[in-house]
Amino acid sequence: MFCKKCGNQIENGAKFCSKCGSSITIGNLQKTSPIDLNMPIFIIRPVFIPWVTIVSVIPIQLFMTIWAGGFLGGFGLFAVEHFNINLPIWFTFVFFGALVFFSIPFLTYYVKKKTYNKTKYKFYADRVEYTEGFWTAESKTIKYKNIIESYLRKGIVQRKYGIGTIIFFINNNTGFKIVDVENPEEIYERIQLLIDKTT
Repeated sequence: MFCKKCGNQIENGAKFCSKCGSSITIGNLQKTSPIDLNMPIFIIRPVFIPWVTIVSVIPIQLFMTIWAGGFLGGFGLFAVEHFNINLPIWFTFVFFGALVFFSIPFLTYYVKKKTYNKTKYKFYADRVEYTEGFWTAESKTIKYKNIIESYLRKGIVQRKYGIGTIIFFINNNTGFKIVDVENPEEIYERIQLLIDKTT
């Protein structure tokens, strides 16, 4: 018998498909293999969580706020005095500091949401194809046999929301990662089954 989802041959007594991880029931089996290398077994999209995005930029937000308030505020004060504009001395420092403080999370939120909307990972029987990016869209195909190492990472904030990042190395210098995926342990296991099947 074969798994309806991925076409893998099922061993007698198996409770899960060894390739895609689907549970074995009568409805999930068929006598002939339906596998099609051009049909994805499953598709993953990253999960966009607004608060995770905002929290992740707090350190750079605070640093850039202080820098902009001091550096740009100083130039602004020079311009105000040069053109004899009647403003309080503190105005330019507060203005540029506040501008950066509010614009960094807003721009990060906007760009990350658009990027996640365009990001998709398609897992086939022998490869993964992914498209990601907002300013510059990037599409790649990676054969499982070329992946030499992979691991799952979950940061403090990610653990709070039940998401994680799966990282793959193709060689010592290159790789790719799937960021902010839901049910990361389950997805990682399914991907590992596909990789182990082809290596």
